[in-house]
Amino acid sequence: MERGGRPSGGEGEERTALLAAARAGSQDAFRDLFAPDLDLAWRMALRITGREASADDALQAGLLSAYRSLDRVAPTNLRGWFVRIVENAARDLMRRERRHPTLPFASETYEEGEEGAHRQRAALEPQAGASSDPAEQAEVRELATALAIALGKIPEERRRAILLYDVDGYDYAEIAELTGVSVGTIKSRISRGREELRRLLADLRPGTAGAPSAFGERDE
Repeated sequence: MERGGRPSGGEGEERTALLAAARAGSQDAFRDLFAPDLDLAWRMALRITGREASADDALQAGLLSAYRSLDRVAPTNLRGWFVRIVENAARDLMRRERRHPTLPFASETYEEGEEGAHRQRAALEPQAGASSDPAEQAEVRELATALAIALGKIPEERRRAILLYDVDGYDYAEIAELTGVSVGTIKSRISRGREELRRLLADLRPGTAGAPSAFGERDE
């Protein structure tokens, strides 16, 4: 199943009808039911695992789990429900890999904090070729690394809210829907998370102190 683009938000009558058809056994309806959410779910899994192949595995596991649970889910906030299933599948995958490592290379041995920073860096670092200036590329990589490490040090719920808002472009209401908390809580998490990032990044060289421009400059 191909990953779709960013959903427009809301469940609507069409999605409720798709859920009913999927419960009745329609594979096409099941495919269409979660197609708008696949890209977001996959990116969230990538931030947890740090590897595209593992994110793919988590997405497939999440789809299977969602299929098995269709009869038990309420026809509201299906997007948030599905994304959380995929995130849980990604965390389960990482726990299994820690218990039974298959690639025991020194470069892939991390303490918990370092591991989280590595995953954030894998998901956030700019693509190669963004600039033809080697010095500028090195500077961007350095900043991305510092940001990833800082993100790994703030509580998960704040990190998730910041990434959804500042990186993925979701608004407060959409993030509240995805995470199952109130809009006020989301605003508080983003505000407190940004303050923590500014504090953690305050020691960067002059001109880059504080949160990078990608964080904190969207209209509130």
